[in-house]
Amino acid sequence: MGVYRVSAKSLGIEAISAAIAKPDPSATTWSRLEPLPTNDDVTEALQARVADPLWMLARQWQFNEFQGEDAGSPIKAGLRIEGVPVTSLVGGNAPARSLAGAPPIEALVEHEQVLQAHPKLNAQAGQQLMRQLRAAGLAAALPPLLADYPANISKPQDPAADNAGFVWNALLDGKSIDAFALAADLRPLVGNDAALDGFGTSLGLAGAQLPGFRATATAWLAWLGELALEGAAPGASAYWNPQRLEYAFSLQADGTAPLLKLDADEYTDGRLDWHTFTVNADEAGAGPNVQLIEVEPKRPPMPAIARYPGMPADRYWEFEDGRVSFGMLGAAKNDLARLAVIEYALVFGNDWFTLPITLPVNALYRVAKLDVLDNFGITVKIPPATNPNGTQWTMYEMSVGASPLVPRPRLNDILYLCPAVKALEGAPLEHVLMMRDEMANMVWGIEKRVQGTSGEPLDRKFESHRLSTNQQLRPPPGAVPAPGGAPLHYTLQTPVAAHWIPFLPVKKAGAIPANWSIQLQRGVVTQHYQVTPDRLNDPRNADYKAFIDRLRNAPFVEEKPEQGPPDNRLQGFMFHPRGALLRLDPNAPVDTDYLRLEEEEVPRDGIELKRAFNYARDAQGRAVLWIGRSKTTGRGEGASELRFDVIRRGRGT
Repeated sequence: MGVYRVSAKSLGIEAISAAIAKPDPSATTWSRLEPLPTNDDVTEALQARVADPLWMLARQWQFNEFQGEDAGSPIKAGLRIEGVPVTSLVGGNAPARSLAGAPPIEALVEHEQVLQAHPKLNAQAGQQLMRQLRAAGLAAALPPLLADYPANISKPQDPAADNAGFVWNALLDGKSIDAFALAADLRPLVGNDAALDGFGTSLGLAGAQLPGFRATATAWLAWLGELALEGAAPGASAYWNPQRLEYAFSLQADGTAPLLKLDADEYTDGRLDWHTFTVNADEAGAGPNVQLIEVEPKRPPMPAIARYPGMPADRYWEFEDGRVSFGMLGAAKNDLARLAVIEYALVFGNDWFTLPITLPVNALYRVAKLDVLDNFGITVKIPPATNPNGTQWTMYEMSVGASPLVPRPRLNDILYLCPAVKALEGAPLEHVLMMRDEMANMVWGIEKRVQGTSGEPLDRKFESHRLSTNQQLRPPPGAVPAPGGAPLHYTLQTPVAAHWIPFLPVKKAGAIPANWSIQLQRGVVTQHYQVTPDRLNDPRNADYKAFIDRLRNAPFVEEKPEQGPPDNRLQGFMFHPRGALLRLDPNAPVDTDYLRLEEEEVPRDGIELKRAFNYARDAQGRAVLWIGRSKTTGRGEGASELRFDVIRRGRGT
């Protein structure tokens, strides 16, 4: 077979101009240096298929692997860090609290009462004392303690809905010691042997048993103090803002002039870091009583190349981690930002170095000196980085907590080293989903889970089915139904589940027409039911009567006066929230407790509120258990199908 070669000249093909045949370089246009520069997918280029050795060398040249730089590699760094400790927790209605030797900041901010809010755990803590007394041969003290400090786990009003409460009521109610009440009486006596002996004598203990009782009581109180972080008062933490459903607090560095404070106005997710805080003080200096922190390693640290998972290899032809594929970024022809990210990772990713240094946490730090020595013996003093255009924005500095109309200087080149705590969160004790209902023009707070009588959670949806709003009475004896049924059925209000709590828009206090603003006030859903005695006593309506009795005994249901003629009595029942998350004051009567939320706190995505046990270990290795709250993004909008004045045709029409 012959091979024929055809030249362009023989075909009569000529270049129109020399610029087209061999274009000059241009500074106003650009082209991607890839095998397929017009393709949206960069996977083909990053696969780097082998064509020939010259092509491989060309690819290395394109990635600057052959480019020599007149620069040295860092081999030593002179580093000095200066800082000032953050010493106090302030905010809310609580007094300032020192952070020296205290539990993690998250636990201090979030913690609520545990034993009072969880009767089962309170009774189990009392059982611990009972076991210790028996082991010490002091069982004679148990009957008086059980009589004077009985643990109380109430019998649930609806055992089918609160099964855990029913079980723990049968097991522990009155059969264990109320740990919270007993500890409140014993703590003032610790350290006073005579007072503890008197308490033991009142329990019927003999003189030879009193030393053992003192040791047992003291050890139990120490164990109880480490069991959980107890709140000072019932209800939410002093730092909880019920109008915004989030925590607000401040940390301050005592002794600085002016006083340096770090504000956390929107703490919601249980994780604190430096970016949680904003600074509300001008450039501050250390006062005479401040214990400054200065760290300068005696042995200068050696810079190490910064590494991260999936980082591209230093050499072009080196095998890389197959779990990371930069080709999957899929940069289009005009996607310059994404191309810049790829170029940064592939070309400049190994230009960064780290300097290891150990610093005390919970302090504000500034790099006072950074001198880098390279392998040519040249020392370079590295100052803080600044923006060339003079703007103040930086990635790793805290924002200034001030009005945008009042500029103020920031704390330049200072970083807050926040203590890192990784907490384990238990199953929610309470779970509330808040969502917007555009058709009903309101917000709903849906109680998913709340605490039962034992402190364990119960399913509010199941309980709501037990309080179903679709209950119906049987017709009275002798009633003759209309032939064909009623032609029209009129419904004043469609039913809504008992665990759906409405929030209605109301005018905010102080709002004016020029600056109209609203809040969301918690309301109630009122359902009216037939309560005529003769019809309730009808044996055919036994289930309906049991339903009415559950409504009248429910602590979160408010009864309205009966109305109507004797043969057609109606009564309204208003459904309030059962849990604590949607209450302004859980200790106040439910019919006088009204919660108002800021309207912007419930976006279109909704929010989820949880109240749960948290467990963590602090820097000293101590275990910390507390109850805290969290707020996260919800599940979007919803529909309650609430309607008024509904008319529908009967079956016979």
